[in-house]
Amino acid sequence: MKKKIIIGLIPILLISVAFIGVILFRSGFFARKKKHEAAPAGYKVELVKAFPFSEENALKEWEEKIFKDKVVYRIEKSQDLSYVRADARAAASALYYKIKLDAKSKQPVVSWKWHVDKFPDKKLPENLEKQDEDDFAARVYVIFPAFFFTNSKVLEYIWAEKLPVGTIGTSPYSENIKVFVLKSGAANPGEWFTEDRDIIEDYRKAFGAGPEYNIGAVAFMTNTEHTGSSADAVYDEINLGYKKDTKEGL
Repeated sequence: MKKKIIIGLIPILLISVAFIGVILFRSGFFARKKKHEAAPAGYKVELVKAFPFSEENALKEWEEKIFKDKVVYRIEKSQDLSYVRADARAAASALYYKIKLDAKSKQPVVSWKWHVDKFPDKKLPENLEKQDEDDFAARVYVIFPAFFFTNSKVLEYIWAEKLPVGTIGTSPYSENIKVFVLKSGAANPGEWFTEDRDIIEDYRKAFGAGPEYNIGAVAFMTNTEHTGSSADAVYDEINLGYKKDTKEGL
């Protein structure tokens, strides 16, 4: 019985350790830019988990990791739309969901919708690889936890204000966190953008080889702790699944 309990706790411990690693990376405990082509969308997906954020209690499935004070995440409805609004005021906290996806023998994919209403106020030029003013209005993470958290890998997708779309950088907190700029600059009010990412393709572009570990969590965050300013963004329809061979509608 004790052996079964211990075995059952291993996945939970691995995810927890990975997030401890992310906290240490962001705190600077551990201390190259290039271009990439956008991954092709339009492939058919075997859906594993969908987050429509259509219910008032939809965020109860998610856990929060606080880096500095709490970002206000709430379900908001406007006409026939329902989504998560993130309101950060000199704060940084992420919502994450633990999920196991096979990244070694299958083709995991992630998609979501987002929009930025307000960017953090920065005095310095925007930069992916410096901790100074490392605030972004919207971030989505795919996390590959390892038993030793220093070996964990992270793909981070951001909406920047001025950095060129297509830039890939290394996080200032760790070589194991690779950052993709998917959107840049202000959008029209109320205009949503959908992202469809082939996780394995992105991983290879970022790290030069396929994943050593399976996916253990997905997360999203709006943060403004470095600038002490505010930012506002919305997220919706986060979907996780596996890419199928036939190319049809998503």
